[in-house]
Amino acid sequence: MSKIRSAAFDLEGTVVDVETAHHQGHILAARDIGVNITLEESLKKLPHCIGGPTEKVAEDICKLAASEYGIIADVNDVLASTRRHYDELLRNTLIMPRHGFTDFFYAAQNAGLECSIGSLTDEKHALILLERSGLLKLFNYDHIVLKEHVKNLKPAPDVWIETAKRTNVAPDEQMVFEDSPRGIQGAIKVGAYCIGMPVYNKPEPICALAQAGAKRIFMDWQDINPSALLKNVAYEHAKQ
Repeated sequence: MSKIRSAAFDLEGTVVDVETAHHQGHILAARDIGVNITLEESLKKLPHCIGGPTEKVAEDICKLAASEYGIIADVNDVLASTRRHYDELLRNTLIMPRHGFTDFFYAAQNAGLECSIGSLTDEKHALILLERSGLLKLFNYDHIVLKEHVKNLKPAPDVWIETAKRTNVAPDEQMVFEDSPRGIQGAIKVGAYCIGMPVYNKPEPICALAQAGAKRIFMDWQDINPSALLKNVAYEHAKQ
């Protein structure tokens, strides 16, 4: 097994917490068609709620509307409504890296790891998040992989193949940080060492990450001792 030579990070949720805006957008879009659900219910009833993509969540909402409410809704209408609500919410959302991420990033760099972003976020919204959070000052722009840069979305491994290519490492030399099971599943396919970073401290998302194959799960970047983690991950990965 190759050694760890890079750290690849999902963007939304994992590094920048805008999940509240995302999920509120889904909830409001569902409400527009007569489906009233809470955050707790959306985590349980919308399979793509965490990790997306948004198109799949819109399909989930339409299926829920039909099965539980007898409402037939158009996916494109729900999708457009979701995006409108999200854009409105995003304008009033404080966008910054999750607590402790910047310290971890510099520790990874100082340990000699190449750092990249592998995200399903489209370029328009990704640039908003990257610029307003200050992350563009940290990452080499060529090391940022977004929705437009891959053919197949997570759980396909394309994004992690591309992050490896851009950082000049083998796909299985990556340590991948993700808040969604689909992202973990894609990274597992290329042999990466996967770490879950859930946004919500709730059983459903935590269990889903473990079941997807995350080797470790942290609720907060500040919970991580970077030097100990990097040392232990390198040892565990080499034994696989």
